[in-house]
Amino acid sequence: MPFQQFLQLWQRPGDLWLAFLPLVTAVTSVSAHESTPSAGRSGQFAALVAANALYVGFGAVLGTVQGGLPPVLRQQGHDIGAVGWIYAFYLPFGMAFLWAHYIDRMRLPVFGHRTGWIVAMQAIAITAIVLVALGGQWPVALLAGLGFAVTLAMATMDTALDAFAVERIEPGRRPLASGLKLAALSTGAMIGNGAFVVFFSRYGWTTTLLLLAGLMTVLLIPLLAIGERRQSAAAARVSEKPSLLRVLLLSDRRRRLALVTAVSCVIFPLAGLNRIMLVDIGVPLERIGWVVGTLGPVSMLLVSFVSMPLMARFGLSVTYLVFSIAGCLSVVLLLLASLLSDGSLAIGGSILMGAAISGIYVTLMAKILGWSASDQPATDYAAYYGISRLASTILTIVAAQVAGRVDWSTFYGVGAVILVVVLLAANPRIFRSEN
Repeated sequence: MPFQQFLQLWQRPGDLWLAFLPLVTAVTSVSAHESTPSAGRSGQFAALVAANALYVGFGAVLGTVQGGLPPVLRQQGHDIGAVGWIYAFYLPFGMAFLWAHYIDRMRLPVFGHRTGWIVAMQAIAITAIVLVALGGQWPVALLAGLGFAVTLAMATMDTALDAFAVERIEPGRRPLASGLKLAALSTGAMIGNGAFVVFFSRYGWTTTLLLLAGLMTVLLIPLLAIGERRQSAAAARVSEKPSLLRVLLLSDRRRRLALVTAVSCVIFPLAGLNRIMLVDIGVPLERIGWVVGTLGPVSMLLVSFVSMPLMARFGLSVTYLVFSIAGCLSVVLLLLASLLSDGSLAIGGSILMGAAISGIYVTLMAKILGWSASDQPATDYAAYYGISRLASTILTIVAAQVAGRVDWSTFYGVGAVILVVVLLAANPRIFRSEN
């Protein structure tokens, strides 16, 4: 019974600490970089805390889809191709650009412009998660629909939250903001990749998802505490007609979008399927949850702290190159692990892969924050991030079907070659300008 599982959970405080450790880490990560803010910096500090608390919940949902559900389903006997369809839940994250202009244009009746969208979408996601938790015996189609509602709401929330960050974070702090976003997403991934798998094996479906819903409710508090600066009606009207076409009409914007999409279409399929490979070579599910699901996000968290001084000292291009080399090395490790059926080597390659992709991601996000500083930030950010994410999600589903028909060594061998070519070729083009 769920009630008995909750009692068991409260009797094991170590497991409860595992669930809420990411929230503590997210807040302290901001404090470490903005300690004792002056009056002039207090607004920036509050905005960073509020945004990064919500990014923790966003990372938990992403981590559950990417690293939580696939190994659980694979361990239960589902084939790789079927498990690969889990990544279809990512589609809303890649399609948010289709409705982002409404987020720029429309103000909901409660709260501020960005805050209203964030709160409403977070509430929808929480409600859907609770329904999924309590409806374990419902038809699979209904549960899948609710799961899609969660990711749809979270994708819309993330678009509004990114616009909030673009508007509230000063240009000089964009590398800091992107690094802290990675820290928050990493700590959220500890829940989705690690705690979800461990809790599922110990306490079951209902308790695990109810804890996730509860945590996402708590994560709204910092945003509600600071509210949103009131604007005049004229200032609040961000753009008369925010439009996706405004992103696509200019050649430099199309070039940026094409390059970011190319990079995403290589790194995310290679990273997204490694946990399925771990199951196939015999790594126990709980070990995947504890080791990969925890150390992976911890390595990403470390990357977030390392990347900020790297970007400040050497620039975005050099930082991107360093993590690109690490990404190529990680794929080589996964290739060797699949050839040797070596679980420890595969775990090491998976952790390094997560760290490398995080470093690439944080440099790209710093660029996208700058590219999106316009009068339609939600639309611009969603276009750069969303279109590239949509393409990489579709390719991840396709890659899962391919991986089910070839051996893992072939999959990672071909992937290593493509990764080297795309990452190194894209570097000078993406970072040609620093705006």
